[in-house]
Amino acid sequence: MKVKIGFVSQSLTGVDYHRLLKPMQLLNYDHEFEVIRCDGASEEMYDHNFDVIVFNRLLPIIKQEEFIKELKRRGTYVICDMDDHWILNYGHMGKRISDTYKRQTLEALINSNEIWVTHDHLGKAVEPLNCNWHVMTNAIDPEESQWRPKESHETRIGWAGGATHFKDLMLTDGCWGETIPIVCGYNEKEKEWVRLAEHLKANYVNCLPVLTYGYLYEQFDIAIAPLVNNKFNTYKSNLKILEAGIKGLPIFVQDIHPYTDETQGVYKVRDWKEALSIASKMDAQEIRENGRQLRNYIIKNYNLRDINEKRKERLR
Repeated sequence: MKVKIGFVSQSLTGVDYHRLLKPMQLLNYDHEFEVIRCDGASEEMYDHNFDVIVFNRLLPIIKQEEFIKELKRRGTYVICDMDDHWILNYGHMGKRISDTYKRQTLEALINSNEIWVTHDHLGKAVEPLNCNWHVMTNAIDPEESQWRPKESHETRIGWAGGATHFKDLMLTDGCWGETIPIVCGYNEKEKEWVRLAEHLKANYVNCLPVLTYGYLYEQFDIAIAPLVNNKFNTYKSNLKILEAGIKGLPIFVQDIHPYTDETQGVYKVRDWKEALSIASKMDAQEIRENGRQLRNYIIKNYNLRDINEKRKERLR
């Protein structure tokens, strides 16, 4: 019997790419699954007679609760995927939008048949709302061209990401000495990026589309992942380690959850001035070897093709 899956992905954000689009594309390689991407949610979905509907956080439809209940009444199994916590800390640029959709997010969590989360810590936060949660850790497909390892190594230090990380990156302000970092993902149309460029001296590299953003990691040789220690951030995932590691780069990360991986190539940071001093003294051979070891670790533990086996178990 073929399982007919619909996944709802309105736009192609990083979350859609890692949590929905790429995993579901790989499911299509198995003849047991028919996977259809739905650009938004509407009553037309009833006509597809899906066995399973998967979506991230909430369904973009006005009467979401009634919609989910009707899907279930018709025999569709509904899965809500959660990549991080639904309550953002004060000062986060996305808090106003997040608070606007808080009720719909809670509806989705409560009424879905099951919830997929990135790790146990987030699962325990979900449990009071829905006890049927399962860990689907973030993972990367090493066979995708943008995630092939970079071919040469120098000693440049850098970061790649989105505009929401202003406060995280500012943790390194005043810690660089003579080093000029490379910061990738810049978008002159976003106020937070402009503000960052005004406050943090760096060489800024423009953003790339989601399907090619992995190439930004070829702009530097040592990655960093500063992260403000607040409640919301502890529910994020270790994706920065995965991205750097699969490209063959060592990474210096904030010594808080979610950066709990203990392996060669991952350096835990409590003092960014000290850490960046250490990073700046690493030679190309040391960087290359630590990056190689970390890439092997990522392929062994976070290969999307392996992690997808857990999805198949839940979808059958």
